[in-house]
Amino acid sequence: MRLELNQQEPVQSWTALEQHALLNGLLETVNDAVTVVDKDGIVLYWNHQAEIMYGISRETIIGKRIAEFFQRESIMLFQVMESRTPIRQLYHEPRPGVHVMINTSPIFDAEGQLLGAIAIESNMTSYVKLSAEMYRKSDADKFVSVVAPFKPEQLHRAKLVVERNRPLLLTGEAGSGRRSCAEWIYEQLELEGLFVTMSCANMPEGMLEAELFGYQGEGDSERPGKLDQAENGILFLKDVDLLPLPVQEKLQDMLTSGSYSRMKGNTQLTFRCRIIATYTGAAQREEDTELPVTWLPALYYTFVQHHVPAVREREEELPQLCNLYIAEAADKYGFPQPALQHDAMAQVAAYDWPNNLPQLRSAMEHAVLAAHEASASTISAKELPDYARLTTLAELTEDELPLSAHSEEMERSRIGDALKRAQGNKARAARMLGISRGALYYKLRQYELE
Repeated sequence: MRLELNQQEPVQSWTALEQHALLNGLLETVNDAVTVVDKDGIVLYWNHQAEIMYGISRETIIGKRIAEFFQRESIMLFQVMESRTPIRQLYHEPRPGVHVMINTSPIFDAEGQLLGAIAIESNMTSYVKLSAEMYRKSDADKFVSVVAPFKPEQLHRAKLVVERNRPLLLTGEAGSGRRSCAEWIYEQLELEGLFVTMSCANMPEGMLEAELFGYQGEGDSERPGKLDQAENGILFLKDVDLLPLPVQEKLQDMLTSGSYSRMKGNTQLTFRCRIIATYTGAAQREEDTELPVTWLPALYYTFVQHHVPAVREREEELPQLCNLYIAEAADKYGFPQPALQHDAMAQVAAYDWPNNLPQLRSAMEHAVLAAHEASASTISAKELPDYARLTTLAELTEDELPLSAHSEEMERSRIGDALKRAQGNKARAARMLGISRGALYYKLRQYELE
């Protein structure tokens, strides 16, 4: 017997107490900090991860107004309840060195009456710190080249397929680097022939067969095709599934038999190049079980496949990819190479990069130019292009934050800057600020900067 939980209606066989236990168990199991407030801003729930993240016990905060502990968070929750609209992927640095992403939603009862709001905060601090370490250690040698930003071991299997003269199909999203992979394989194999590209989508259907296989005219006249141009090299077929089905059938026969004839010709020619291809809809194919109608099945299964991951699938390599493209942009413009700050790295990691490597490269170039224009030696979140820059909690609540809180934030920022300039030497930082060392220690404890 299987128990199924209906997400639309409560489980009728469970008592209210059992359902409460289920909810409590769920919220305690997640690795994120969870806060629930009522419509007056009174904290109703504060899970164990929230205790760890903020160092505030449940006994201390539950039953109190959230504003007594977090002014910006309180403003945000009231904005969510007032607008009755959830907020997603809100970046916040609640204290120096702590980076979180916030998702928050209003809570309604069955009749649509507002009950309160819930905030779930994902702690990204460990990832950001690890990314910073990887960023500092990374260099261009970690990847093959700017042309192919992949580590050699990631492409070893694909290279082996082509080396053994088997046709290779590179799957993955547009912009994920499939052509770069093909170019790298070509360079690594040190082939005598050329790397030739043919787009199967950018010419009239009637010309595709002649373009690929060549054309046999009257008498001895003939026109070579892309297969001839790529002799002893590699032919890169972009969007191979857009070839007409008769041409796909002829290509499949060539890959199987090792020979082909020109369009309108009868003479059999030996196939003398290696084939690497991509196809439309390759990203969707990873999840689909049915072959797209554009494919001739026999041709599709002739290829050996190799998946090229999207940028969002390369989270561990993202700092090195950023470093690669920042170094490339700095060299291009003759600027000193700036480093990514923690807040910028957190936002780069949170963005999906739907257009993959070209978009990431463009964003890093934009950031390098913005940092140079601001005479900055580092790249902060504000140097990122608008599409990659997440809304921050500070921006969301700026207009409604009390003046006293603004003063505190300004003082906290000045102390943090002084400590950075003094390289952590508190006596020197105190002199920079014009206060005693004892006063600085008091402020450090007050603002949790120690």
